[in-house]
Amino acid sequence: MKLSDYAKKAGISYRTAWRWWKQGNLKGHQLPSGTIIITSEAIDDNLKPDLIACIYARVDSAQNKGNLERQAERLKD
Repeated sequence: MKLSDYAKKAGISYRTAWRWWKQGNLKGHQLPSGTIIITSEAIDDNLKPDLIACIYARVDSAQNKGNLERQAERLKD
């Protein structure tokens, strides 16, 4: 896979992917034309999805702070 395609699939900029490749964090090789090819084993290792969730709870006044705690617990569940 070309480095530019890898960057798009990983959700990072091309410059970041290029920097990772230069640092040796991505496995691949460079063709005589200058195109960087990332090997499939590097793609499998680096593109595993990280599951992240953010919880946002809000109330309109400090008097409802107890409701805020209940909202946050309900969202976590």
